[in-house]
Amino acid sequence: MWPCFLLCRLPPWLCLCVLFFPLGHLCPAVCSCMDYHTIDCREQGLPHVPSPFPLDVRKLLIADNQIQEIPMDFFIFYGDLVYLDFSNNSIATLQDGTFSGSSKLVYLDLSHNNLTQLEAGAFKAAEKLIKLSLGHNHLEEVDQAAFESLEQLQVLELNDNHLQTLDVTALDVLPNLRTIRLEGNPWLCDCDFASLFSWLEENEVKLQKGLNEIQCTVPVEDRKIFLSELSEDSFRDCKFNLSLTDLIIIIFSGVAVSIAAIASSFVLALIVNCFQRCAPSKDDDDDDEGD
Repeated sequence: MWPCFLLCRLPPWLCLCVLFFPLGHLCPAVCSCMDYHTIDCREQGLPHVPSPFPLDVRKLLIADNQIQEIPMDFFIFYGDLVYLDFSNNSIATLQDGTFSGSSKLVYLDLSHNNLTQLEAGAFKAAEKLIKLSLGHNHLEEVDQAAFESLEQLQVLELNDNHLQTLDVTALDVLPNLRTIRLEGNPWLCDCDFASLFSWLEENEVKLQKGLNEIQCTVPVEDRKIFLSELSEDSFRDCKFNLSLTDLIIIIFSGVAVSIAAIASSFVLALIVNCFQRCAPSKDDDDDDEGD
């Protein structure tokens, strides 16, 4: 039975269902409840997540529908979910806090949706995730803190998106990562890609086909090559290239140092001048001796 404080947050009709029916009997009409913990709602043309579900559902298959968002309070009611398949829907964004309460979630499939970016802490509460599938979306940007707290994650799929670069900081927070898919993205072999290339060389064993499965475009030549054709020497010129931000910092630092030097010189000159004015002259000393 659910705790009273959770029952109070449920709609009245759902409270009655919980009180008078076993949890496993709450099954949406359009879905198939295989058992008390597994529900199949695939290929039903659903525009949104149906309800009610058995509150103790652990495996939910809701792929191949037209769902545009995951309800903000979804995991408040279905916190026992371990396996969630939302693939092949129309989800475009993940609202902040969507996965609050998903502490038991191990498998999450969001592939074949319309996601364009992942913000910091997008999956923060899903600390037990082992597999995260985000392939075949429209991802153009992944925040460097998008996967923070996913220390148990072993499989990450970012294949077939629109990524041109990826901050390796986003991957460094995944100590147990064993498999990563990055193929099918329009990577650019520029200086921003250099650090990711180094990371991939060091972690080639985590790629199913090694560096042969990923291609990137050489900007100058406008041609695609496999990463296996590159080496650290391919990015040696990047060590001497400065970004616009670096140039601004250097210029600002130079100006600041110059201003500080001028100010210091001016103050020093004033001190010396004051000292010369206040100090007794040599002629005065001679007159004092004569007297």
